[in-house]
Amino acid sequence: MAEQGPLRPERVAVYTLTLPGLKVAQRVAEALPGSTLYLAAKYRHLAPSAVPVEEPLRDLLGRTWSLHDGHIFVMAAGIVLRAIAPLVLDKRVDPAVLVVDLKGRYFVPLLAGHLGGANPLARYLAAALGGEAVLTTGTDSVGAPAPDLLAKALGAWVPDWKPLKEVSALLVDGRPVGFYSDCAHLGPLARYPMVRLLEAPPWEESPLGVEGLVLFTVRRPPPLPFPTFLAHPRCLVLGIGCNRNTPMEEIRREVWGFLEEEGFARESLLKLATAELKRDEVGLLAFAEEAGLPLAFHSRETLNAQPIPNPSEAVFRHTGLWGVAEAAVLAEGARLLVEKRKRGNLTLALGVLPLALPEEALP
Repeated sequence: MAEQGPLRPERVAVYTLTLPGLKVAQRVAEALPGSTLYLAAKYRHLAPSAVPVEEPLRDLLGRTWSLHDGHIFVMAAGIVLRAIAPLVLDKRVDPAVLVVDLKGRYFVPLLAGHLGGANPLARYLAAALGGEAVLTTGTDSVGAPAPDLLAKALGAWVPDWKPLKEVSALLVDGRPVGFYSDCAHLGPLARYPMVRLLEAPPWEESPLGVEGLVLFTVRRPPPLPFPTFLAHPRCLVLGIGCNRNTPMEEIRREVWGFLEEEGFARESLLKLATAELKRDEVGLLAFAEEAGLPLAFHSRETLNAQPIPNPSEAVFRHTGLWGVAEAAVLAEGARLLVEKRKRGNLTLALGVLPLALPEEALP
């Protein structure tokens, strides 16, 4: 059966205003345990667990729009379009909106098909109720990968959404688009005829025969002579060793300076890692909190078991550790990208965790 997608059932609302739509709406709600069913008040005796409403749909949505991540309407699309029009803002924040006909045959995403999860929800409900998902998003219609959906699946931050339209249009038209990642395995994309998997970074080796680019990278690339959709997956692990009582201001300055000088996107930073003996290091704890990053602590046994490239006898004599920064990166299961660098009172190393594209993100 189709996957439900990212929407949690308890965050989904189902609406119906007519008696013919009630039976379908109830089946939809049953397929999404915990969802909320909104029903015209005159039918409240037929569905005691539903929320009865008397105000016009547009007024109702003024109350419920932000309460739910998904809205399913068992009614005519025209009614829904007029009601949601004042509420639509941006594809990055709009909730999923689906329309279902009164016989439960067709499930049509109207809004937030990719980022909001309306498309997989439509597929799921169609399979559950024996209907058909009618997907109108261009990439889904032609069987092309959707860069925005892939970025979401990889947990990536997108600095500029404007190129998405042009790159997606190339994919829909079947034009060759280069895909590159230094952190995610993109092998499954090779099955799409319009995709060209690039082995080298396009800012180091000019890709031939492509008209656009999709980059999932932990680095900050320079401007490129192609329409480029750029996304930074959060998969970098920063290993940190520091002298006792290093001020938070110095840690902040050196960490961000390190990433900048090495050419990495700070938006790709997922977590910090260090030694157990730093659990009470005030400046390090304060920086982790300020940056909103988890800080992992590893024991002496775990760190000393890591095959670090640059062990230090001086550090071992002082702490009983052959190294902290590199070892902490490896202890997190990351591949070492940058070996340890000494910066003031800090020692820093950087690694990347491998990512894979989930199959549900591919058409």
